[in-house]
Amino acid sequence: MTTELSPTGSFNCGALASGRRFDAVELLSDEPLLGLQREAGYMWGTLRDEDGELYSVMRRIAPPEAAQGTGLSLPAKLIIVSTGTEQGQLQLRREPRGAADSTYIDRHPHNDSAVRFASRDGAPGRRMEMVLSDGEFSYLEEDVIDVAGRMVAPPLQWYLPGPESALLYISHTWLVDGLLLGKQARGFLFWEEAWMPPGGQLYVTKDPLHDAEYLTWYSWANLFSDGQCEVGHFLFGQKDFHVGVFADSSGKISSARTMDAVITRADDGYWHDGINYTIDGVDWVCEPDPQGRMQGLGKMPNPQQEGRMHRVDDLRVPVVWMAWGETVPAAGDRRR
Repeated sequence: MTTELSPTGSFNCGALASGRRFDAVELLSDEPLLGLQREAGYMWGTLRDEDGELYSVMRRIAPPEAAQGTGLSLPAKLIIVSTGTEQGQLQLRREPRGAADSTYIDRHPHNDSAVRFASRDGAPGRRMEMVLSDGEFSYLEEDVIDVAGRMVAPPLQWYLPGPESALLYISHTWLVDGLLLGKQARGFLFWEEAWMPPGGQLYVTKDPLHDAEYLTWYSWANLFSDGQCEVGHFLFGQKDFHVGVFADSSGKISSARTMDAVITRADDGYWHDGINYTIDGVDWVCEPDPQGRMQGLGKMPNPQQEGRMHRVDDLRVPVVWMAWGETVPAAGDRRR
């Protein structure tokens, strides 16, 4: 039996994952990390309003010299999809159309231990301002969203190396509440950054997820009635690729040593009806939200879908939850 060996530097698509500390200086710096450059920062997450309707918010902020929304990459605009429409699933909202373009948003130091993103004075579009720190978070998109919150667990990171393609992904998670499209809403928002080789662009070029033939990528968070939170990232693909890193509000961090995942496809073969994971011998499941298909984003090779992530034997129902992720139908439903 012949086993195909991986090239030097790929480690058969094995990944590293762990917790990390918040460092405002790091978020302000453009110095390379692991020889990689910042591809973009991503503000995104899911909230529910007082009527139980879902809203998923996303904005990509790329460095001026980086590619701006080419291929499958997000455009340099604020995007919101929500339920509450006749179609029943998540559809694009019109309200963000007047928001500032991300190319007019700059980073600034703030209060010695925080980072402030803000649209430039006089820039076209409505004002945007976001403050990130381990003790403070606020996010304003004028006339669209105005929320504040707190970081609920240690920041996380995962790293997939490769000889030509590589990806360092860092993330932070805040529990937020405030106004969204005129309604009281509560949920989770993430600030994440992708670091890639020069010229790399997530989903487009020099992306090692393609080399790993990834099947699914989910980020999730749960708040329980006792005030405890848990957040994580689950990714899975071919070869040795997997990431199963999660943290809770007590500061405990876990990273999967072994992992398996099986995707159950919906009848159309495009959306999924659930994902079952086994992580270090513990069974987990991603249950799709009945209205969680992001149809408003159009037909994509990696359909985006909202749900809830939990251990199979955990019978608690969170008071606030989200699990936003994707599957890749063309890549299959399990490891070969």
